[in-house]
Amino acid sequence: MGEGQMRALVIGGGVIGSAIAWRLSRAGVRTQVYDRGQLGEESSWAAAGLLGPQAEADGPGKLLNLCIDGMNAFNAIYRLLLEESRVNPEYDRAGLVYVALDAKERAELEARLKWQREAGLKLEELSGAQARELVPALSPDVIYALHFAGEGFIDNRKLTEAYIQAALRAGAGFYPCSAVDEVLERGGRVAGVRMSDGTIKEADVVVNAAGSWASRIKGCAADGISIRPVRGQILCFDAPVGTLRHAILSPRGYIVPRRSGRLLAGTTREEAGYDKSVTLGGVAGIAHGVHALVPALGSVPLRQVWSGLRPAAPDYMPVIGPSPTLPGLYYATGHYRNGILLAALTAEVIAELVAGGTPALDLTAVLPARFSSNGTEQ
Repeated sequence: MGEGQMRALVIGGGVIGSAIAWRLSRAGVRTQVYDRGQLGEESSWAAAGLLGPQAEADGPGKLLNLCIDGMNAFNAIYRLLLEESRVNPEYDRAGLVYVALDAKERAELEARLKWQREAGLKLEELSGAQARELVPALSPDVIYALHFAGEGFIDNRKLTEAYIQAALRAGAGFYPCSAVDEVLERGGRVAGVRMSDGTIKEADVVVNAAGSWASRIKGCAADGISIRPVRGQILCFDAPVGTLRHAILSPRGYIVPRRSGRLLAGTTREEAGYDKSVTLGGVAGIAHGVHALVPALGSVPLRQVWSGLRPAAPDYMPVIGPSPTLPGLYYATGHYRNGILLAALTAEVIAELVAGGTPALDLTAVLPARFSSNGTEQ
């Protein structure tokens, strides 16, 4: 290591922390990543891997704009990530199809079409017959659909592994099953962290990318960051390869294919604290929605069920940027349902801030300072 080299410590080895480690290491920062459990096996592991800023948007505004920027940032680095990680995350841009099975759902989709076109966004409306021509496995009950060409999906577990491998090749160190207990301060700025076993790790920069556990790290309380877990359950089916080429979304849930033939279906949004149980109600609701969308899946084997905890801020916006009270401390958490999509952009922003630069992106809506006593969340 070069003498005088900046030292960064990232708390959390999920998709966000790993992407940050890659970007920092490429920039010559000596980077170490500590995770309370196994690398990438919390929300990054449990996700479905949708990359659909338009398809998943509830309305126009700052979050949609951020997600579109996130998609562009990911597309810009994807080839480099493949090259430097030597891992293929199976990125597929075949398009997303959002379907309606009754008049109420059609009205919801027509309203979505209206505001997206008013915002200057591109999407295509399809009749039920046109939707089935595009996706033959769809139910005959589908009466209307929206097609988001160019949006897509990725294997989120392989993507997380790609960021980890790229970061390792760039010189980062990863330490699973190593829980950080507290961020330490000396002389009015970050000095490092105290681990759960009491050992001290010194650093010039600390990045809190601990997801649903971000608010539990001691030494950060003055910033008023409040992140809570929101549980989502997912079913995984073993279907013949090629059963679906497109991801299917609806008000009843979604189905996302993998190249292996696996189909991921979900998901629930439950306030269950840190309980990652899979419940009968959750499984039944998802299964009912899947069967309504693609009836043929009623005969395919159910391979696995799991749940994950999405990190959510009170306003459901990510928390990205410098601590307003402790120089050298940065946050990269609260991505809720958009961690896979926003990892590349978040890493770009954090790397630029650590280097002393000013990101071109307007960070006002995501800055940690919004939770301070002078902000809007208190």
